Amino acid sequence: MRGAQGHARLRLRIVAGAIAVAGLFLPAAQAFALWDDKLTLFVEEKGTHDDNVFRISKDADPATVIGSSSKGDTYRTTSLGFNLDAPVSRQRFQAGYTWNDNRYNRFNDLDNQGHDARATWLWQLGNDLSGQLGYTEISAMASFAFTQSRTLDRLKTRQALLNTTYLLTPRWRLQAGVRGLEQTNGDPQRQIYDVNVRYTDVTLSYVTPANTSVGLSARTEDGRFPNPGTTVDNAYGQDSVGIVADWTLSGVSHVSARADRVSRRYAHVPEQNFDGNIARAQYDWKPTGKFSLAAVAQRDIYPYLDIGSSFVLVRGGTLRPTLSLTEKIDLSGVFEYSVRDFLGNPGLASGVSSGRTDRVRSATATLSYRPARNVTLQISAQRESRSSNAALTDYLANVAFANLRIAF
Repeated sequence: MRGAQGHARLRLRIVAGAIAVAGLFLPAAQAFALWDDKLTLFVEEKGTHDDNVFRISKDADPATVIGSSSKGDTYRTTSLGFNLDAPVSRQRFQAGYTWNDNRYNRFNDLDNQGHDARATWLWQLGNDLSGQLGYTEISAMASFAFTQSRTLDRLKTRQALLNTTYLLTPRWRLQAGVRGLEQTNGDPQRQIYDVNVRYTDVTLSYVTPANTSVGLSARTEDGRFPNPGTTVDNAYGQDSVGIVADWTLSGVSHVSARADRVSRRYAHVPEQNFDGNIARAQYDWKPTGKFSLAAVAQRDIYPYLDIGSSFVLVRGGTLRPTLSLTEKIDLSGVFEYSVRDFLGNPGLASGVSSGRTDRVRSATATLSYRPARNVTLQISAQRESRSSNAALTDYLANVAFANLRIAF
């Protein structure tokens, strides 16, 4: 059976490689135009080297933790998929699907397949009523940053959303939405962190003729853990009220921001209750046609729950500069720094209680080259580190990858 599966994967890679090579010989002007360019097919091959795959601490013996003296590995990812963007009258339908196959050179037990699917209906009724109806599903290997073990955890995240925007008057806009999230772990030992969350929000904003807006927002969040096992049930409810703003400062700069007062209540562990302020602001600056910069500052609640804690408060910032060196070559970077305070019940492998604080630093540089409209080559390097007051949870990792993407 393993031999048959190996031959099947080899044939798949041969087909994908043949498609990629054929795409290189297609002039940009002759790229396939599927459904008047509404539908795009693509194939991508990516090679990655990671010198600390399992994010192991410098003070830990890898032979003891993962059964290997080496922490690094090189792996390949083959991706096939499509993107659809189809306007129909005043409606717009968008969809996409990407299938991934990951193969490791050394740690073969990590070989896995995943996918990323999405579908969205951007709907419009009359001139004053519009909204979105959408669904996304991601199946991928969970990050090793919080398990630091060799166990593969297949994490599946599903989200569904419905939001509506109604112009009460040319100056007043009402927005309302509901979103559901379901996250499940493939590793039986981590299924206690499976979670279902429902979000609702309502915002009333004043909009100027220049499309600058300021408004009041109210949001709720209800989280349930369906498989608590023998651990404490961390079911919670959260309410927040705040101010949202979006405005263009000039022709080259734009700011969006929100600030909220949050109250989180736990049904079974009231000692974890939280009352506090959160905020997020993003500044976009594009002084020339070749350079742009996005800067984000935040004090927010960690948005995902695959980290083994019901509540993590994040403070930090991100810089994302992009420089167009030529019409075909772009240089971009992502620089992040965050402080993460674990205020809930971590239940992590380290066994620490709430009170853990991590400091995470990450720097990524990417060079993109487009020799033709349908061909993209990228080379990227990343350095990420984490320090912590919890023993053996620090790590340092250097990652480099190169990928070739052909679109049809």
